[in-house]
Amino acid sequence: MTDSDQRFKYLRDPRLAVHALSPAPVWLWNINADRVLWANPTGAAVFEAFSPAGLVARPFDPRHAAASQIARLSGTLPQGGAPRLERLRGFGARIGGTLICLCSRIVLTDNRAAVLVVATERVGKDLALHDRARRLLDDLEQPSAIFSADGELIVAQPAARKGFGKKQDLVALGAGKLAREASLNGVAEGDIEAGRVSLIKLGGGSTFALLVSLEAVSSVESTPHVAPSSPANTPDRTRVQATSANLPFRFVWETDADGKFTLATPEFADLLGPNTTAVINQNWQDAARILNIDPDAKMQNALAARETFSGIVTSWPADHVDERLVIELSGLPVFDRGRQFKGFRGFGICRNLDRLKEARHRTAPQQPPPGVAEPETKVLPFPSPAAAEKPTLNARERSAFQELARELSERLKRPVLKAQPSPSREVTEQASPPPTPRESTRPSREAQDARPILDRLPVGILVYRLNSLLYANRSFLDWTGYPSLDALSEAGGLDCLLISANKNEPSTRDTRGGVKSLAIAPVDGKQEPAQGTLFNVVWNNENALALAVNIQSGGEAASTDASMRRENDELRAILDTATDGVLVLDRTGHVISANRSAQALFGYDAKDFDGRSIGELLVPESKQIVLERLERLAGSAGTDMLNAGYEVIARVRQGGLVPLNITIGRIEDSEKICVVLRDITAWKRSEEELIGAKRAAEQASSAKSEFLAKISHEIRTPLNAIIGFSEVMMDERFGPIGNERYRQYLKDIHASGGHLISLLNDLLDLSKIEAGKLELTFVSVNLNDLVQQCVAIMQQQANRERVIVRTSLPENLPQIIADARSMRQIVLNLLSNSIKFTGAGGQVIVSTALTDDREVVLRVRDTGAGMSEKELQTALEPFRQTATAARWGSSGTGLGLPITKALAEANQARFRITSHVNEGTLVELAFPTARVLAH
Repeated sequence: MTDSDQRFKYLRDPRLAVHALSPAPVWLWNINADRVLWANPTGAAVFEAFSPAGLVARPFDPRHAAASQIARLSGTLPQGGAPRLERLRGFGARIGGTLICLCSRIVLTDNRAAVLVVATERVGKDLALHDRARRLLDDLEQPSAIFSADGELIVAQPAARKGFGKKQDLVALGAGKLAREASLNGVAEGDIEAGRVSLIKLGGGSTFALLVSLEAVSSVESTPHVAPSSPANTPDRTRVQATSANLPFRFVWETDADGKFTLATPEFADLLGPNTTAVINQNWQDAARILNIDPDAKMQNALAARETFSGIVTSWPADHVDERLVIELSGLPVFDRGRQFKGFRGFGICRNLDRLKEARHRTAPQQPPPGVAEPETKVLPFPSPAAAEKPTLNARERSAFQELARELSERLKRPVLKAQPSPSREVTEQASPPPTPRESTRPSREAQDARPILDRLPVGILVYRLNSLLYANRSFLDWTGYPSLDALSEAGGLDCLLISANKNEPSTRDTRGGVKSLAIAPVDGKQEPAQGTLFNVVWNNENALALAVNIQSGGEAASTDASMRRENDELRAILDTATDGVLVLDRTGHVISANRSAQALFGYDAKDFDGRSIGELLVPESKQIVLERLERLAGSAGTDMLNAGYEVIARVRQGGLVPLNITIGRIEDSEKICVVLRDITAWKRSEEELIGAKRAAEQASSAKSEFLAKISHEIRTPLNAIIGFSEVMMDERFGPIGNERYRQYLKDIHASGGHLISLLNDLLDLSKIEAGKLELTFVSVNLNDLVQQCVAIMQQQANRERVIVRTSLPENLPQIIADARSMRQIVLNLLSNSIKFTGAGGQVIVSTALTDDREVVLRVRDTGAGMSEKELQTALEPFRQTATAARWGSSGTGLGLPITKALAEANQARFRITSHVNEGTLVELAFPTARVLAH
C-alpha cells in the first residue's frame, strides 16, 4: 500500500475526516511516538521546518519535545478513546508557551493503536480554506477534487478537472444523489458520467466539504484489475465481476506458532477446491512457494514480525478457475497469559468470488501438485432451475449463517460451571487433584469463553486449585482492591486473603444450601465479613474449586469504600481536566501528588514528583517566600488561604523559567497543603507591552508639549512685532504710504498675523486639555447672562453677514457649576461657526432650558448649509476642514469644534451635534443634575 493509499484510507475514518479541513492543527501519532501517521494540512504545516520532505514520510526524532510528550501520554491515556485535555510544548505554540490539546488513544480500522491530538486553538500558519484543500489534494495520487457543502468546486487536481470537463458542480456532474448519501453516511460510491467515483464527507456539523475521487478509492476497498487469460471477456462476465466487488466474501484463517496456515472457514475451502486447499493448509512458506501466492514475501515478513497487519494483497489459484483470485489478508498475533506467542488469527477478503460460479458445473477434481496427497473431493451441487426461482442465499450469506450455526453448536457442547456444593465437608477441607503446570497457566478455550459472563456478575467469583489461583472476576478484584489476578498472586494468593469461616456466627449451611460466613482480608488488611459458597467446577479440563462470595453481605463498609473510591476517581478526573496546576504537599513541603496540568507545566511525570519539595521547583527568590508562607500556614488554624494570588518564578525541567500565580491553602481536616498554580506568561507579556505603550505615549506627549512651548516662545514674539508694525504703518503715523495697493497689503499682513496668533492659542489650549493641565475654576455661573454677553459681542459680525440672532432664555433657569472663561469660549465658538456658515437672511437661535430630569441644556441652532454624517466626523477632528467650509470661503484653523467639545467635557457636560445638508445644524450642551444648583 502506497503512502497516498494510506492517507486516503485515513480520510475514510470519520474520526479523522472531521478534522481534515480544520483551521486548527490535528495530528495522528504512532503509539510509539516515533512517527506521525497522519496530519491535516494545518498540522503538517506546523512541522514543515522539521520535515520538509513530508511529515508522514519521515520518522520523528525521539528527542524532539513533541515526540517525547506523546511517548509519555501514550501509556496514560484511557483505552476507551475518551479525550483528555493536555498542555503540550513544541506543537507550534510560542517559545516557552504551551498548546492546549484534546488527546485520546484510539484504535484504527487495521487494529493498530494510535494517539489523536486535536488542538483547541489555531497555531502556525493561518491557511485559508482553499489552501488547506489544495494541500490535502497534494498528498493524494487519485484524481480528486473537493466541493463545498452546496456542491460548488473549491479545488481540483488537473487529472480530476480534465475528467469533469467544463462541469463545475456536483449537480451538473450527476452526483447530487451521491452527495446526499455521503452527507448522511460519511461515504458514498457510485457511477456518474465521468466514471466511477467515491465521495467522502470532510468536516462536521452544518458546514462540511466533500472529497470526490475518480475510479479508485484505496487498495483496501478497491478491486484490483486482473487481465483475462482468455478472449472470452463477454459483457455478462464484466457484469459479474463488477457485482463481486460490491459483495466480497470474508473467511477466517489462523496459524500456529510454527507458521502452519489453516483455513478456518470450510465454505471457502470448498470453493477453492480440494487440491488448492491441500496445499494451502500447511506451512505458509511452503504453500507460497508451491502456489506462487506471495512472490514479494510480504505475508511471510508480516508473519515473521509477529505484529498486527492488514491490507496485504495476494493472488490465489482455484481448482476450477483459470484466473487467480485476488485475496486480501489481515491478521493479528495471539499470545497466552504468559505472553507466549501462539500464532496468528485473522480474516481474508475475496472480491472476485463470482468467477467460481462456473466451477459448479465442473465436479471432477484436478490432480494435486507433486508430493501432496489427494484429499477427499467435495462437490458443490448446482441448483436446479426450479430452485433458482426461489430466493436463495449467496456464498457470503451462506458462509455467515453456517459460521454462526457452527459456533452455537460448539458452545452447546462445552462444559459449564457445575454448581455442586459439598454436603458433608467444611469449606476449608475441600481438595482437588494437583494440576498440570502447563494447563494451569494456559486457560482452555472453554474457560476463556466463560470469563466475559463471569465478569458481568455482581457476585465475586474466585477459582483456584490447591494454592494456585486460576481466575477472579472483576467484582471480586474490585471488592478486595487488587488490580489483577497476578497482583493478588504476587501478594500471597490465598494466604494473604485469609479466607476462613467466621466462628462468631452460627452456621447457616443447613438452611441456606451450603452458604458459610467468611472473613476475607482485602488489600488494606482489614477483614471484611461476607457470605460465601464453595463449588466443584471443571476448569481447563481439570477439577477445581470456585468460591462465590456475596459482596453485598459485607455490610455498609464495602459499599462505603467503593463509593469513596468512585468519588476519589471522579475528583482525580476533575483535577486532571482543570487547566491550572494543582500540587498536594505534606506538612514539610514535599509533593505528594500532582494533576496533569502541573505535570505539563513543570515537564515532569507523576513519578518524578515523588520526594521532590516545592522549593526545588522554584527559583531561590521565590523559594524563600513560599517556604515562609508554608510555615505561617502550618502554624495557623483553619483552612483559610494566605496571600492568595501572589507571583513566583518556577523552574521547568527543560531549563526555562515560567512566571506563576500561586495560591496556597490547607486541606480541611488534614495536615496536607494544596497549591494551585496558574501560568501567567501571557499576562506578563501583555503587561510589559502596556507599560511600553504607556511609556511611549508619555514620551510623545512630553515631546509635543516641549514643541508647543517652543512655538509659544519663539513664534509669538516675531508675530507680535509683525502685527504691531503693520498697525503703525496702516495708521500712517510717520507719513503717508503713497500707494493704495500697499495699504491693502498691510491689511493682509495684519490679518494673517492675527490668524497665526489665533491658531497658536488654539494649539496651546488643545494640548493643555489633552494633557489634563488646563486650569479650570469651577464657580456658580449664570448661563443666561453669559449667553447674552456673548451674543452682544457677536452681534456686529452677524450684522455684517446679515444674519438674524434670536435668543430664548427663561428667567427661572437655575445656575450651573462651571468654569466661566471656558464656557464663554464655548458659546463664542458656537456662535461664530453658526454665523459663518449661515447665509444672508438666515437665522441663529440660542436657547437655554431646564429638562424634566433637571438638566440644564444650552442649544445653538442655525439655518445654514449643514453637514453630512461624514463631514460631521471630519469637523470633530483637529486640523480638518469640511467641504462645506471650502464652499463658504471659510479659512478657520480647524480646531473650533474639537476645542469646543473638549472644553464641554472638561466642564462635565454632554456635547452632541446634529446636522443635515441644507437643513442647518443643532449643537446641544447638557449639564447633569450634579452640576445644577437648586433654586
